[in-house]
This record gives sequence, structure tokens and C-alpha cells, in this order.
Amino acid sequence: MICYNCKGNGFLRLKWEGNESIKQCKVCNSSGEVKDEEHYHQTWSDGVSEETTSFYYGPPLDGEIFKNYKIYPIESSGNGK
Repeated sequence: MICYNCKGNGFLRLKWEGNESIKQCKVCNSSGEVKDEEHYHQTWSDGVSEETTSFYYGPPLDGEIFKNYKIYPIESSGNGK
């Protein structure tokens, strides 16, 4: 499944106050794809109220369907490597 965070590019183009930088996508580890069998922390709002945010942990959802969808990187387990 194409990574919704980087739109399959493997990197993010960040712009702030006239400066632009390129950062590698931490969600898909710069591969451009997320694994369907992996579980991710994800949030979205219902579109009615920005104050209502839903949280989900599981296989990647379709970001085109959910309003303000965000997927987070898989946290490394334990030894800090």
C-alpha cells in the first residue's frame, strides 16, 4: 500500500518561513510503501468538528476516505537501535 504520509515518494518536502528542506519519511522508512500486515498508530477527525479526533492502532487505513488522516511511524522496541 502506498504510504499516505509521503504519497509514495519516500521523502517529505518541508517548507517554513521561505526555507525548504527534504526529510526522509519515517513512516515507511523511505520506501514509499507501508506493509498491510504492520500495525500503525493513526488518527483522523470526523470532518464535522476539528475537536473530535479518533485514534486507531492497526493495519493502514485509506487516507483518502478519512478527514485530516495522519499515520505515525512504528516505534522501535527497546534497545534504542
